[in-house]
Amino acid sequence: MMDNVKESVKETLGLSGKKVRYGVVALGDISQIAWLPGVHHTGNSELTALCTSDAKKAQEVGKQYGVPSENQYSYEQFDSLLKSGKVDALYIGTPNWRHLEFTIPALQAGIHVLLEKPIEIDTATSQKIIDAQKASKAKLMIAYRLHFEPATIAAIEKVRSGDLGDVFMFTSVFSQPLHPENHRAQSGRKAGPVLDMGVYPINAARNLFGTEPIEVYAKGTKHPESGFSNDFEDTVAVTMTFPGNKIAQFTVSYFGNAVDEYTIVGTKGSIRMNPGFLYTDALTFDPISILQDKKNREIQAS
Repeated sequence: MMDNVKESVKETLGLSGKKVRYGVVALGDISQIAWLPGVHHTGNSELTALCTSDAKKAQEVGKQYGVPSENQYSYEQFDSLLKSGKVDALYIGTPNWRHLEFTIPALQAGIHVLLEKPIEIDTATSQKIIDAQKASKAKLMIAYRLHFEPATIAAIEKVRSGDLGDVFMFTSVFSQPLHPENHRAQSGRKAGPVLDMGVYPINAARNLFGTEPIEVYAKGTKHPESGFSNDFEDTVAVTMTFPGNKIAQFTVSYFGNAVDEYTIVGTKGSIRMNPGFLYTDALTFDPISILQDKKNREIQAS
């Protein structure tokens, strides 16, 4: 029993000599900036295959990470990758609306999948992926790193500790100027900031409140001067109500200047997280507001 535990720990730390062989599907920014550099930090994983629609990009990334040309596949060769025996798991970082076409065949082939958020673009399609996982021996995990982000965990612990009192309000602004030719602004109603950015404030509010929303209201606007198509709202404001008279409001936008923050407010204190969601900088929260709130209450009571 103890020997099995030791071996499991060794594998997790990359000390057993056996590593998880990963293939990457899609080589966009999220793959190259956030995921690929992380593989070599794990100690228990290695990159063994690439799959992309851009052969030139595959060559460049393959050279950078030591993936030979025979382990570089086009999207049309995806089935060959699944049958190659060269990967144990896949990281899938395609546009949201292409998650299903790669994830389900991988799960059916018994290959584990680390899938970029969101799981897909609607509930029905997402359920198909979940059902495919249940029918497979392979594992499926959504690559949502904020569940493990130290500052996020610290904020949740602060809320749970009661230091903020009765936490009842969440507000967030998440905006990033996007070029109209970016793939996230293409593909009609499948595009837009809600599916791309909305998952962050939604999950933040759910985790901080520790419960699920019971009502949702949204209003979107379109700015003709943005250069975006008229298929989606480039700026969307959302209000969610939760049990216990808790309320969350957030705005996501492809049109505005870069803003990335949220605030959680309680009856005794508050936390402001800035940056709140993005991976380019370390997340931190401002606990000074807790002390300041206490000081204000003392002044008002005196």
